[in-house]
Amino acid sequence: MLKEKIREKGKELGFSQVGFTHSLPFEEYKFVLEKLKKINNYPPFVSEDINLRTDPKLIMENCKTIIAVAFPYVNNVKLSLLHPPAEDEGYISPSAWGLDYHILVKDKMEELVQFIDRETKGRYQFMSFVDTGHLSDREIAKRAGIGFVGKNSSLITKEMGSFVWLGHILTDLELAPDSVMNNLDCGHCNLCIQSCPTNAIKEDGFIDYSKCLANVLVQKGELSLEIREKMNKRIYGCDTCQLVCPKNMEVLKKHSPSYASLGWIKLRELLELSNKSFKSKYGNTAFSWRGKGVLSRNAKVIIEKNSKTVEK
Repeated sequence: MLKEKIREKGKELGFSQVGFTHSLPFEEYKFVLEKLKKINNYPPFVSEDINLRTDPKLIMENCKTIIAVAFPYVNNVKLSLLHPPAEDEGYISPSAWGLDYHILVKDKMEELVQFIDRETKGRYQFMSFVDTGHLSDREIAKRAGIGFVGKNSSLITKEMGSFVWLGHILTDLELAPDSVMNNLDCGHCNLCIQSCPTNAIKEDGFIDYSKCLANVLVQKGELSLEIREKMNKRIYGCDTCQLVCPKNMEVLKKHSPSYASLGWIKLRELLELSNKSFKSKYGNTAFSWRGKGVLSRNAKVIIEKNSKTVEK
């Protein structure tokens, strides 16, 4: 069966999960986006065209199937907990360590596409995206049975928790859709809501993007006093809501880390780098898109807080 062959190839390439869904519009998500737009809390860095965000056939007119993939980065997370940043280092989310996941996962997906193309004698079209397309990787993965969306808005998988990079492939190849994962949810757990440093996670499952550290720390401009006080050692990313999640804790307990370079960034070294040197050193990372200016602003806040702590 072709679907199982695709899954097996996906495992061989390092994907923790591969799922399949149909190409009908994401009506439920469309309703959510319309509500967020009305309350001025629309997700940042994405198209404001809601139809484009929710209708696969506006991206590929003859699309019949969407293949969802999840690639784990749990090893980075485990290492980050075993070796937290030193006093002169800033926190970079483990999801952004090493080679830019957009490149890493996209290359793996292209290999998967080539495999399917060979299996189907080149009769079909494919378009692949990793956090770069108009459609929501999370919503696709949810509908393809890869995981469920937690109260922290992260896609939580059974095998790797939320420590996965997501991508999707649009194709005119028709494959039977997988079932949505209805047997897992957060239950009565509210740890992510209670633990969020800025109270950005709301009871209704929405994120207040104006408070979420992962979002605010990559926005240009001055940081509010509240954010400065709450950001701790964070340069890029936050991850608190993921690290307190019991389902993620179960994953981390089972995982034995293999060696990899730590992704923390030296604060003063960052400030001393020229823009050219920054691009040369960090250009292939997932956080480099934000540029040296914003990251340096965050580093300066951390250095200032460290010096005040020493003075006390």
